[in-house]
This record gives sequence, C-alpha cells and structure tokens, in this order.
Amino acid sequence: MPFSTNMRELRKKHELTQTELAQKLHLSRTAISNYEKGKMQPSIETIIQISEIFNISIDKLLKQ
Repeated sequence: MPFSTNMRELRKKHELTQTELAQKLHLSRTAISNYEKGKMQPSIETIIQISEIFNISIDKLLKQ
C-alpha cells in the first residue's frame, strides 16, 4: 500500500480530520491533502512526526 493511502487510512482510523492532523504537524491542511493524494512527499522530519502521532513504526508507515 502506498504511503499516501496508508496515511489517509491511519488518519481516518484515528478519527482525525485533515485539519486536525495538520495542526498537530504544524502544516497546512493543503499539505496533508497533497500527501494523501500522492502529489507531495513529506520530509523525513514529518514522517517521523506522523509515525509518532499514529504510534506506528516508520517502516510500517511507509510500506504497510
């Protein structure tokens, strides 16, 4: 499963809106939308933050 799909599913599983996740990451809602659409890739720092928010390893976040 690509990162974009995995991130969207994790966000929905944790019942977060794109806006809520964006606030936690100090990003715009548009950035989250672009990550989920596969239009942009997050920085490694953002990937680390996402893995911590969802309590998932970076490996699973990127590959699951």
